[in-house]
Amino acid sequence: MNTICYSPPERRRYPRTHLQMMLHGVRLDPDGGDVQDTLQMVDISRGGMGVVSERWLYPGQRIVLSVPLHPEGGRSNLQTTVVRCRKVEDGYRVGLEFDPAALGLAAYEAPTAVAA
Repeated sequence: MNTICYSPPERRRYPRTHLQMMLHGVRLDPDGGDVQDTLQMVDISRGGMGVVSERWLYPGQRIVLSVPLHPEGGRSNLQTTVVRCRKVEDGYRVGLEFDPAALGLAAYEAPTAVAA
């Protein structure tokens, strides 16, 4: 008997690369001030990244990530926006969208879905 397997079409505009790395982030909360967090990156694409957080982050929340530039040192700040957050076993799985202006992408089109 032949079995037909259906895979739904990929909704992501950009392919993901699985990459695990600890990142430091600052949540920019209008009511509570800047709050620092450590996030575990699990994947990244041209449009955003998936991370695991110990805390729930609300969609629309702005987060500035401190990203290492190379192993010898140096960091860059990357502005992101939370697009989704859901509870998982080890915390919260969060989808972050990169700020296109911060990346210098003038003709950037927002992806239809971001890793989470």
